[in-house]
Amino acid sequence: MKINPIMNPNITRSYQANSTRSLTSPQSPKAGRDEVTFSAEALSFQKSLQEARESVEARTPEDMNRIDAIRTAVQNGTYSVSSEDIADRILSSVLGAR
Repeated sequence: MKINPIMNPNITRSYQANSTRSLTSPQSPKAGRDEVTFSAEALSFQKSLQEARESVEARTPEDMNRIDAIRTAVQNGTYSVSSEDIADRILSSVLGAR
């Protein structure tokens, strides 16, 4: 395979002019620094995650015992919820009577 050399001298001159200009005069005070911005959705998610962590930390020992009992029942396959309880929760959620 043969690679032809660049025949247009303007290309190399343009490159050289840009490279020396950027080295000698910075374009802005932030030149050379990276910047990260987060979307409003990401910030909202971060806030929700922090609130969830705080709510877990604020649980009482009684709450933790109840959670452990439910976790054990689920792992053993003995946890069950009546269909009436599920229907009541769905209806109260839909009707806004939380």
